[in-house]
Amino acid sequence: MIKQVSLAIKEGDIEGRCALISAILLSLSVYTSHFSFASCSIAMAITLFFTKSKALRVVAAFLPFYILILLSGFLFDMRYALKSAFAFATLLSVGTIIYSSRMNEIAGALIFFKIPKRFVSVVQLALSIVPHLINDLNEISEVIEERRLGYYAKLLKVFVSTAILRALSFSEALFSKNFNYEPLYEIRHPKVRDFILLGLSLLLFLSTHLLNHLYALF
Repeated sequence: MIKQVSLAIKEGDIEGRCALISAILLSLSVYTSHFSFASCSIAMAITLFFTKSKALRVVAAFLPFYILILLSGFLFDMRYALKSAFAFATLLSVGTIIYSSRMNEIAGALIFFKIPKRFVSVVQLALSIVPHLINDLNEISEVIEERRLGYYAKLLKVFVSTAILRALSFSEALFSKNFNYEPLYEIRHPKVRDFILLGLSLLLFLSTHLLNHLYALF
């Protein structure tokens, strides 16, 4: 699971603004459609196509969580559990669009939309540190040989300690370099592939929005 996620969050070549807007539109489409199978299927198909194997790796990595959601369906509503599991998988796949761009371009997208630089720098730092934390978790998992129930408790305990130490060293490094909340960002012209991703995401969002209005009328 950890190895699959670490491979999925490597930077890609989708233009930052198109990646950010598309991820937002696809996520909204899932919510506005009330987790409909049709909208979730289309959103996942779009992300699988444009992120290649990244979305598939993330969806497969979280298989135990889908099983837990489905098991809850035996106690409550199986139909709702199926919709929730599929929607959860779809939102995970949509999130890989952000990591299919470059972090500097995501920061550039936020700057382009007039988001305050101080906030952009915090978001950029948060996104940049995630791959390091995933690698730490992977290394800890390989060191711990025990695979019983106590494995997860030990893994969590060591990971929290490592994450705190990494955060402290990270903050010290920023302080030593006189960090002034000035983000490093890049803005480049989108390619045809980026526009196609954006267009499909917008089309899905508009269609789900239109369907909601039609249902309300009839």
